[in-house]
Amino acid sequence: MVDLGSFNSLAPILRDDPYPVYAVLREQSPIFWTDAEQAWVLLRHREVSEAFTNPALLTLDLGQYVNDVSRALGDNPVELLRLLEMALFFRNPPAHGPLRSLVARLLALRSQASCAAAVEQIARRLITPLARDGGMDLMRDFADPLPPLFMGWLYGISDAEARWLATTLAGVPIILNRGCSIRDYRSANLRLEEAHAFLRAQIAARRRTPAEDGLSLLVTRNDEAEAPFDDDRLAALASFVFMAGFETTSALIGNGLWLLLSHPDQCERVAADRALIPGAVDESLRLEPPIQQVRRRAMTDQTIAGCEIREGQHLILMIAAANRDPRAYPDPDRFLPGRAGQPVHSFGGGLHHCLGAWVARMEAEIAMGAVLDGPRPRVSSDKPDWRPLHNQRRMNSLSVQV
Repeated sequence: MVDLGSFNSLAPILRDDPYPVYAVLREQSPIFWTDAEQAWVLLRHREVSEAFTNPALLTLDLGQYVNDVSRALGDNPVELLRLLEMALFFRNPPAHGPLRSLVARLLALRSQASCAAAVEQIARRLITPLARDGGMDLMRDFADPLPPLFMGWLYGISDAEARWLATTLAGVPIILNRGCSIRDYRSANLRLEEAHAFLRAQIAARRRTPAEDGLSLLVTRNDEAEAPFDDDRLAALASFVFMAGFETTSALIGNGLWLLLSHPDQCERVAADRALIPGAVDESLRLEPPIQQVRRRAMTDQTIAGCEIREGQHLILMIAAANRDPRAYPDPDRFLPGRAGQPVHSFGGGLHHCLGAWVARMEAEIAMGAVLDGPRPRVSSDKPDWRPLHNQRRMNSLSVQV
């Protein structure tokens, strides 16, 4: 039995392998209040599904929270606050609509076939050292650089600029980790000052000389809008989309490759039948979702699974627990590419379903195919090197040998 009132999803014991605890909690009480986090915790697939599409549950405004904390301490992290103002998953209607429309147009700039061709070319180039050297770090040298290089192609910036931008922005997502400090906000703001200065210069250049690329499209569509963003906010939006385009996708690719290579029987099955690759990516999203949990706030009194939720109370939607609910997925802890079952929640749902989900899936599928096309590598360690984060599931490294 687990003491529900003192349950804390930030507990260090949950960092490496939270799933046994989630299984116990899910059977003990599928929804419960925890004093430790002052929130309701939802663990079953059914309730999490309904919560994602419940219009009376709104996402939290992290920007307002960071602003309040920073001002109380005499800080004013301008660039960080601009980023959070442009971050789709922290915005509710009516601000959410115009942002989502602009991002959707950016992602529709190129055909899916041309995007896949670009990812294929990048993946083949990055995987070359595996056969040549007999081994590589699939996280550091493959999963990490692939999505930023694709986003660079989409934006119309060079590979060197895309790598620099990814490195500069890499420390920013720590602000999404509940429990981070004012020092983290300051560090993120410094990184964003550099990134946004670069992007403002790129935006100004595209306005002078438009090109056939994503940044030019952002500038054109923004300038045609009834209430266009200024260049400071447009740079922040470009920064958010770039970051969203590589951070969780890199995690998905790494997690997927670890699961695939750690199950040799399933790996050979997928290698022999490439039609199973999309199913292998789905299983990776289900078993090791890059985003483990999200928060919502109740706008009205309501009842969920027999529990009375009051207006203003917070809810934690435990995606990682819902994805392993045996009521939705028989034998839920097994890696079974091609399994039938309920859709996973790893890209969110409802109003905040990830616009770039198709891009992330496509990149992960192509990355798996590129690895399977070469000599079969084996994972050097049976214990993943997880980053010390709680709501994100991402490895530092994934060393393999042929």
